[in-house]
Amino acid sequence: MEFRAEWSKLIETQPFCFLGSITENGYPMIRAMLKPIKIEDNQLYLHTNTSSNKVHQLLENPKACLYFYDGKTFTGVSLIGEMEVLSEEQDKREFWQESYDIYYEKGGGLPDFTVLKFTIIEGEFYQNFNVLTF
Repeated sequence: MEFRAEWSKLIETQPFCFLGSITENGYPMIRAMLKPIKIEDNQLYLHTNTSSNKVHQLLENPKACLYFYDGKTFTGVSLIGEMEVLSEEQDKREFWQESYDIYYEKGGGLPDFTVLKFTIIEGEFYQNFNVLTF
């Protein structure tokens, strides 16, 4: 993917991103998320509460969008792809960190901890008032 170094750096340095998913009524919904816990090739891994609406939405319709933005440099990257909900105990244990306890109260965290695996299909990188697609 072209411009990979530039938009990868943006993703790695931002503490938050925005996730877009489709509601049960077919409308887009955007919410803030903590930054990815792992970035590997064209896949980004995030975490969330199993009980959240977004998990149910992504199970029904895996089409999603992630947006990362740096307001200081007016730079952003919008990624379109598909989200897989990883709810197996093995996946949870691989990514679990004790610092997550503040977000996941139920029984050591794991019961309400889910990993989201986002696979990039295409994207747009905004920099210096230019849009670069990949």
